[in-house]
Amino acid sequence: MMSPESSIIRVVVGLLYPFILLLGFYVIINGHYTPGGGFQGGSILASLFIARYVVFPVEDIDSEILHLAQRFVLALLLLGPVVLLFTGAVHAYPDYRAAYLTLMDILIGVQVGFGLGVAVLRFAFFKGVGESWRF
Repeated sequence: MMSPESSIIRVVVGLLYPFILLLGFYVIINGHYTPGGGFQGGSILASLFIARYVVFPVEDIDSEILHLAQRFVLALLLLGPVVLLFTGAVHAYPDYRAAYLTLMDILIGVQVGFGLGVAVLRFAFFKGVGESWRF
């Protein structure tokens, strides 16, 4: 829990949280039309995990569940293009290219957001070898 002196950080992060969420999804959705896309939007969304940890450093998010969700999204990310490529749907329906790219940007954004979120949470709440070290 944060000390009372950090109420400014809590208020600012609380105010910026929805805007960061909106910016992340905006960058992901418009990634195939403008610079940006899945990776950039996912890293913006991952900053929400970092902001949440800075404001409320309690280990109440299970990083194993996030990691499982990340693996599921990765399977979809790999399976989608393979199915579309081998079924010939890419060449049969060229009008759906924008929808395909948007879907792939969303999957990449979720993958990157979960991946960086898991990394941040695991580093933040790491308990292991370092506790027994003495200088």
